Amino acid sequence: MKTVLITGCSSGFGRGMVDEFLRCGWQVISTMRQANQRRGLLAESLEKYGDRLTILDLDVTDPTQRETVTEYVRQKGDLDCLVNNAGDRFFGPLEDLSEAQLRRQMEVNFYGPALLTRALLPGIRTAQGTIVFVSSTFGYTGFPLTSAYCASKYALEGLAESLYYELKPHGVHVALIEPGASHTNFGHDPGWAEGDSEVYQLQMQNYHLLKERLRAKSPNNTIQVAQQAVALAEGRSRRLRVRVGQDATLVYFFQRLVPDWIRLPLIDRFYRRIFLRRPA
Repeated sequence: MKTVLITGCSSGFGRGMVDEFLRCGWQVISTMRQANQRRGLLAESLEKYGDRLTILDLDVTDPTQRETVTEYVRQKGDLDCLVNNAGDRFFGPLEDLSEAQLRRQMEVNFYGPALLTRALLPGIRTAQGTIVFVSSTFGYTGFPLTSAYCASKYALEGLAESLYYELKPHGVHVALIEPGASHTNFGHDPGWAEGDSEVYQLQMQNYHLLKERLRAKSPNNTIQVAQQAVALAEGRSRRLRVRVGQDATLVYFFQRLVPDWIRLPLIDRFYRRIFLRRPA
């Protein structure tokens, strides 16, 4: 029986992937922060699948917890798939983001996955397994008041594409899942910049309104993301980038196919209409 380790399983895509991998017959190591106090989040899966589901405590930014999880996996044997799903997000103008918020953004979304992948690579390489990174449309397009989050996902995309070539000769497949807007509880209560510069007040007001509108309209892509993760892990898909959602696909091809001298003025005009609109 093959084994997958998934980070960030308390909600959203991670929670959906736990159930999909179990449904498809995998042994699942599910990790989350404060797992001992939050086991109830996976109570239904534990009852249904029993000893095929293991829940471990893991904050991907904590070196001690990473080592504990790595040692657990090492004792169990080779690892067939690692899904780096855990993430965090901070919104707001760069001027108003604290240094702690900037560092936390990179620690959770980039350094944590990179260091965990490095630690688990020997077992994944022996199994000739798969490494999946959950990215975002913000991993290939910039967006106002989202610079820290975009930077972390751009970094993750660079890491994944480099590893795709680096590890392919060793039989390890690396992939990115790039979901578009999705109605999950991951983005329900994001972190906001600690500062409150008046110069960005109108933009921030409109950003809050935009997020609420998008959340209300966006589909829940949890099942589709989970299915794509399993397809990658089982070798039914060998793509580097898998986009989920029409918006993700449209943005990707707009970014790649339209030259900057056309694309940038159009996007700038679009963003100005959204973020600099005065209330009626």
